[in-house]
Amino acid sequence: MRPYNRTTTLRKSAGFPMQKLVVLPDPLLEEAAQYPVTSGLYVTDIGYFHEAEYHYRDRPQGCDSHILMYCVQGTGWYELNGSKPQVVHAGDLVILPAHMPHVYGANAAEPWSIYWIHLRGEHASTYIELLLANKISAIVPSKAPKWLELFHECYDAMETGYSLQAMIYASQITGYMLGMLAYGQGTGVSMISSKRAAEQSVQYMLEHLERGLTLKELAAQAQLSAPHYSQLFKQATGHSPIDYFLRLKIQHSCRYLDFTDWTVKQISSELGFKDPYYFSRLFSKMMGRSPTEYRNKSKG
Repeated sequence: MRPYNRTTTLRKSAGFPMQKLVVLPDPLLEEAAQYPVTSGLYVTDIGYFHEAEYHYRDRPQGCDSHILMYCVQGTGWYELNGSKPQVVHAGDLVILPAHMPHVYGANAAEPWSIYWIHLRGEHASTYIELLLANKISAIVPSKAPKWLELFHECYDAMETGYSLQAMIYASQITGYMLGMLAYGQGTGVSMISSKRAAEQSVQYMLEHLERGLTLKELAAQAQLSAPHYSQLFKQATGHSPIDYFLRLKIQHSCRYLDFTDWTVKQISSELGFKDPYYFSRLFSKMMGRSPTEYRNKSKG
């Protein structure tokens, strides 16, 4: 059964009870697009529709902004670029990229209540691409209260008036919201497995910084095959296990350089490097300066 019927769907433009809506004026959006702090990510429209019985939008050319819609109750549907209609339930997140044809609406029998936000900027595009690539289509229940808290804070900032200051504040909040979706949650079993495998491995690495751990040993500790373990670990951290282990070693070597008078040779030995010259080269590559230069740099 199709989630809607184009010929019988009622459409109403008079608004919805308890609705919230802020649409930013074009001159302010142009200013935000030019201002360095906001140009990468800024809000154009934001709102909330409660039990939006007659909510319906059909944009054959798409929208100038990226759209996020978070359903908190009821049901609805959407089509993206002529694809098969998708039913939307409470807890689902709908992502509509800018300039992509779409159509969506509320279920007449059980109309949705949705929080929605329109975004522009290069950083916004990057986040949208990442969310779509990771197939993020829902917000984890444990993350939803915080995400909604940030949404309301963003809305409140926008409601205080048309000002660049409000746009700057909302931009930073929105970045946090997108970061939570892109990096701060796992909606699928594979993502949860990745996070667990990485957390256990990182703890094991920290307990054995003085050693030269191998991929085989780390995979065995995680009770996974080496290829599967490597895939899960990189999915969760963005780095291969051995690269991450080396980064931990370099991070801890900085502490020795900062808080002890040990020589570079002593520090490299303490962290399991047999060759102090290799340690120095690796340190310079990761930190952008030699161990000695790092030690002599004023900090704090």
